Amino acid sequence: MSISNQIYDTEYYQYALNVVSGNIIAGELIRLACKRFLSDCKRDDLFFDKKKVDKFFKFCKLFRHYKTTDCNTLGKPFVLEPWQQWVMANLIGFHYIATGKRRFNTAMLCLARKQGKTAISAVICLWFFFDEAGASVGLAANSRSQASLAFDFVSKFASQIDPKQKDIKRYRNSLKCEANSGELKVFAADATRLDGENLSFALIDEYHAAKDNSVYAVLRSSMTSRPNPLILVITTVGFNLVGPMKKMYDTDVEILHGLKDDDNRFTAIYQMDEGDDWEDEKNWLKHSPNLGVSVSYDNLRKAKTEAKNNPATLNETLTKNWNVWCSVTECWIPDIYVLNCMTQKINLEDFRGCQCYVGVDLSCVSDMTAVSYLLRKYNNDSKYYYYTDYYLPESCLTESPNREQYRYWVSTKQLKLTPGNVVDYDYITKDIMQNYNRFCIQKIGYDQFNATTWAIKCTELGLPLEPYSQSIGNFNKPTKEFERQIRCNEAVIDKNEITLWMFRNVDIKEDWNGNRKPIKVHADKKIDGIISMIESLGMWQSVPHYSGSIYVI
Repeated sequence: MSISNQIYDTEYYQYALNVVSGNIIAGELIRLACKRFLSDCKRDDLFFDKKKVDKFFKFCKLFRHYKTTDCNTLGKPFVLEPWQQWVMANLIGFHYIATGKRRFNTAMLCLARKQGKTAISAVICLWFFFDEAGASVGLAANSRSQASLAFDFVSKFASQIDPKQKDIKRYRNSLKCEANSGELKVFAADATRLDGENLSFALIDEYHAAKDNSVYAVLRSSMTSRPNPLILVITTVGFNLVGPMKKMYDTDVEILHGLKDDDNRFTAIYQMDEGDDWEDEKNWLKHSPNLGVSVSYDNLRKAKTEAKNNPATLNETLTKNWNVWCSVTECWIPDIYVLNCMTQKINLEDFRGCQCYVGVDLSCVSDMTAVSYLLRKYNNDSKYYYYTDYYLPESCLTESPNREQYRYWVSTKQLKLTPGNVVDYDYITKDIMQNYNRFCIQKIGYDQFNATTWAIKCTELGLPLEPYSQSIGNFNKPTKEFERQIRCNEAVIDKNEITLWMFRNVDIKEDWNGNRKPIKVHADKKIDGIISMIESLGMWQSVPHYSGSIYVI
C-alpha cells in the first residue's frame, strides 16, 4: 500500500514506531500490534484513509470534558492521546482496495481502569451514530448501572453539540438523529432484547463480567446485512478464566503471535509482560497508557500501598488497576513462554534418520489419544523438537459436547480422525510404524493401563516399547526439565492449537518431597499431549548420552 509522506508525520504512526523501537514503554502484546500496524501500511491490498481519520480527530474536539478529576482539563476539548489516535487509526483508517470496505469488523481494546475508556467509548458511539444513513448503534453493558454510566456520557456529549435537540432527540435509553435516521440504543446484559435489530456498530463495555457470549453472539448476528459493520469490546481483564472474555483474550493473543489468522480483527492489549514487577513504576505505562493524563502516579501508588497492607484486596487491585488476570489457580507455564516455542510447523522429513523418543498417552475407548515424538538432530543443534499427533474417533464429531471445537481442529488438519466410535489403535500403530521407518526411534514410553493388547501387537512388530510409570516420582525429573526447556526457549514445539489449549488446562501436583507432575485443572479438560511430551522426554533421560569424554544420564 502506498501512503503519502503525511502519514509518517502523524502522532499515531510515530507512536507505533516509538513502541516498536522501545522509545515508548509498552508490553510485548502492544509491540506486536504496532508491528502489525507498520506492516499493514506496506500492504498492496489495503489503502489508508487519512482524511477519514483526521475527520474523526476533529469530531472528537467538538466535545468538552465535563467529568474529570483534573480541573485543568475541565471544559477543554476532547483531544486524543497518541495511543488513542493509533487505536482509532487502525479501526477507521484501513480499507480494502478491491471492495472499499473497512478492513476491521471486530476489535478489542483491553487496558486498566481510569484510562478514559468510557469517554472515548461515548465519542466512538456518536461517530458511528452519524457515520452512515440509517445507522443503528448498540451500546451493551453487563449491568444496568454500567449501561447507565456509559449512556450518560453519550447523552451529555450529544447535548453539547445539539443542546436544543433540533437534530438529536434524547430519550431515557436511546438517541435518534433526524438527519440520517440514525438510532442509538442501550442494552444491559439481555440478549433477548436484541432480537430483530439491524446494527451497524456495537460497543460492549466491561466484557470481562459477561457470564456467556450470548449478547456478543446476538450483536454479531444482527449485523449480517450491513456492508461495513463493527463490534468493539472495551474492557479490563477479570477473574473468570473460563468465561467468554478469557476465550476472546486467548484467541487475540494467538493472533498477535501469528498462531491464528484473522485479517478482520484488531486487538490492543495493554498489559505488563510475564515476570514484570507490578510494584516497579517503570512498568506502569504498559497497562495504563493514559498514565499522567486521566490517572496519576500518586493514585496508583496509593492503590499499591493499600493492596500491600491488606493482602485480601491484592487480586482486586491487580485486576482492575494493573489489568492482570487473577485466579486462585495460576497456570503452570504462562502463554508467552509456550508461544515463543511454538512459532513454526515442524516438517518431519527434516528429521529423517534422527534420534527419536516417543511418549504415548492412549485414551479410554472414545477419547483423545496423543503420540509425541521428541526429535534430536545430530549436528550442533541443541534444541529439543516436540511433534505431537492427536487422534479422535469420528463419532465424537457428532456425540461430544466439544464437537464444534473438534470439527475445527479436523478441518485445519491439527486432529486426526480414526474410523468408528472407539479409538482405533491399529490406525495409531500404523502411523508409529511409518515414523519408525523414518526416524531412529530409541524408546517408546506408554502407560500400561488398558494398553496390554496394543503393547503386545507393537512388540510383535519390533517397536521398542517400555512401560512408563505414572507415579509422581517418575514424572518429577522430566516435568521439571520440560518446564526449564520451555522457559529457556530450548524447546521447539510443533505449532498446533490443541497443544496450546492443553497447556492452559494444566495444573501441577507437588508432594512433600517437591516431586512434581502435571494434572488437569478440571476433570473435563485434556492434557494428553502434555503427558505424552513429558513421557518422551522421560524416555530420552533414561538413555546415557555421550558428551565430550563422559556419559551423561
